[in-house]
Amino acid sequence: MPDPRDLTGDEAEDAYDAEYLREVAGGDARQQRLEELKRRIAQGAYHPDPRSIAEGMLSRAGEPEPREEGEDDSSG
Repeated sequence: MPDPRDLTGDEAEDAYDAEYLREVAGGDARQQRLEELKRRIAQGAYHPDPRSIAEGMLSRAGEPEPREEGEDDSSG
């Protein structure tokens, strides 16, 4: 299996299988993950989805999910 840190874009996202995660978890996983993220950011290959991040944050806070653009909020 190629090292996911050498991949870019969607290839890197698809490379996180259970085997790789077990391997990383066996050592200094946090530091390796940080280095990987730094590398992907520098390569321009890290593109987090802002909507998914917001939805995750709101779900943890017990808030309703954000409305889609153009949704009418005058239903109440």
